Amino acid sequence: MGSTSDTEKNILSRQIQKNTKTKEEIEQDIRAFLNEASSGPGTSNKPGCPLKHGLACVLATVHNGIPRATPIDFFADGLTIWCAGEPGLKIRNIRSNPKVAVGIYHPMDHSRLNRSLQISGTATLLSYGDDPDAFIERLKIMGIYDAAAKIIKEMYTAQGKQCDNFEQELINHLRRFNLIKIEPEEITMLRIHPTEGTEKNVWKREER
Repeated sequence: MGSTSDTEKNILSRQIQKNTKTKEEIEQDIRAFLNEASSGPGTSNKPGCPLKHGLACVLATVHNGIPRATPIDFFADGLTIWCAGEPGLKIRNIRSNPKVAVGIYHPMDHSRLNRSLQISGTATLLSYGDDPDAFIERLKIMGIYDAAAKIIKEMYTAQGKQCDNFEQELINHLRRFNLIKIEPEEITMLRIHPTEGTEKNVWKREER
């Protein structure tokens, strides 16, 4: 094989551009991407969940050195990521090891601009038993409270049932969830363009 020409080397070197922006510019781009990709409150007259679903994220947790990757909806609050998790291994893993990683990305298509985030951070859990008011308030902000109310009402109607205390019944359904709050420590944003190449910028939280 022939040696790579200087022109080819220059083209290759331009394909991955690293740390091209200030921290403030990177954070602005990350916030914009998260707002665009996040799930959130929604309205719908159709049966079922009315949430405005965004991109799913992949939440990576670890227990006893064994990693587990879970696709799950996420809800952005600035740079903070919130998820609602039913009892399962991801909740157990976070209790034993709060260090997590999150991947958020568009379906890969090399003919168009693709953006993705790789997030590493610390997760904390919030349950109804921890703080009922904070738990319900966060569910309302995320839109899950109203969405669950709609779904449960539709189920009762379909089954011809009535509920004497609907709000308590709703809370009984919701309290089985744990809210997962992820505070990022480092975020890598990749911007892959079909002709401009790849731009990689890294945001890091300042030491507290």
